[in-house]
Amino acid sequence: MRPMDAGKPDPKASPPDSLSHRLSAKLDGLRLPVGSWGTAAALGALIAAGPLLTLVGANLLAKHEKRATLQLQNQIAPRLEAEETARAARTALANAAGRASPGEVLELLAGVLPAEASLTRIERTTDGGLELDVAGGDPDGLRAAIRRAPEFAGMRNTSQRRTDAAMIVSMREDAR
Repeated sequence: MRPMDAGKPDPKASPPDSLSHRLSAKLDGLRLPVGSWGTAAALGALIAAGPLLTLVGANLLAKHEKRATLQLQNQIAPRLEAEETARAARTALANAAGRASPGEVLELLAGVLPAEASLTRIERTTDGGLELDVAGGDPDGLRAAIRRAPEFAGMRNTSQRRTDAAMIVSMREDAR
């Protein structure tokens, strides 16, 4: 048995069967016409045309899909608007159904406000929340009196301003 030389390949081993080896073996037997640059240019253009045609085809497909998507969006837009309107109406109805009526709110406020306080504005917002303005001498006392009632425990102070005769406290209760 003779030792193997590390710098030279084994002469008995078969050459690797890779794509480049197979391609070069096929091209070895191919004869191109001598001096024909036109053939070489045509072959180069054919090789370059593959990726170029792929890009053009992909752009055409993307434009077609974009047009189809826009067409579908235009078709379903009225349905989506109707669903959004119905959802908003259901939300407003649910908010109104779980709330006290305006008369009940006024009675509750009359029971908790100090005698010198007066209600200047009360409003139920579209989302079902309650907003009110109360005029009185002591703004901290007004806020405490309103929050003392469990029905108004969620009221938060939004603003406070002074008029000629009294302080006006604005409060809001968000929809539940």
